[in-house]
Amino acid sequence: MQVETRSAPKKPKRNYWKWICLTLISLLILLAGWLYVTVFVLSPQEEPTPSLISNKSNIEFQTSTTKSDLNQLISSYIEEFSKEQDIGYKVFVANNVNFTAEAKIFGEPVELRLKFSPKVVDNGNIELSLTDMSVGALPLPVSYVMNYVNKNYKFPEWVTVLPKKEKIYLSLDKLKLKGDTKVRADTLNLKKDDISFTLLVPVK
Repeated sequence: MQVETRSAPKKPKRNYWKWICLTLISLLILLAGWLYVTVFVLSPQEEPTPSLISNKSNIEFQTSTTKSDLNQLISSYIEEFSKEQDIGYKVFVANNVNFTAEAKIFGEPVELRLKFSPKVVDNGNIELSLTDMSVGALPLPVSYVMNYVNKNYKFPEWVTVLPKKEKIYLSLDKLKLKGDTKVRADTLNLKKDDISFTLLVPVK
């Protein structure tokens, strides 16, 4: 009697190349993902560079000064303004804006003194309001004296005397400076010596 012998079942062959290819593909995918995250996610974002050139028509410069420097500036301006003709008056600032002149009223020479309180208005111009006056020993009405000043003294075109309102208006926006530079008043507190202006320099 013959005994049948069974051969052992054959083990299936493993496809090593298949696993190697899958491993390589996985590694490539992981590498690509790491590169994407490193370059586009973790890299610092560059902020946009601000424009270094202004497109404004005027460049503003803020400046502050003192009463003594302002008086020197006023004196230089009046001296330049009165080159062709003696204007016959002086202006200086203390705790008020002071106007002094030699006047001839009713045929008699008198010393005219006016004091004004300055105020910066919204557009950077200046309004001077009369607070005190003396015309020698003459008791003259304010309206008469302001009219006399308006008619008998020469002022720059940016200075307007308003007799009825007892004021003088300084249109700084009409003041002509070198290079077409304009000026705007910011603060004008004479008692505290707090004086500041903005210069507007045109860009050509």
